[in-house]
Amino acid sequence: AALARASGVDLGQADIDAWFPIIEGLGADGKTSMLQDVEAGRRTELESFGGKVVRMSAEKGLAAPVNATLYRLLKVRERLRGAAPATG
Repeated sequence: AALARASGVDLGQADIDAWFPIIEGLGADGKTSMLQDVEAGRRTELESFGGKVVRMSAEKGLAAPVNATLYRLLKVRERLRGAAPATG
């Protein structure tokens, strides 16, 4: 929301609240396209989504610690894709 405001996008609490009924209506078996890509070993849309938010936040001088952490974790996961699974 802070990034939206700093970018001149009119995103208010009502817009955010409108997503909760949509999320609550999703089935327990539902998966995001990015999770489906990770599970299938495909390249994800990480740069287009997470990377863009992290870069834009930094450009605007905004902290985005959750987005930055998730971005870094998923980036490592993508780099490790194809590595032999751990045994033990």
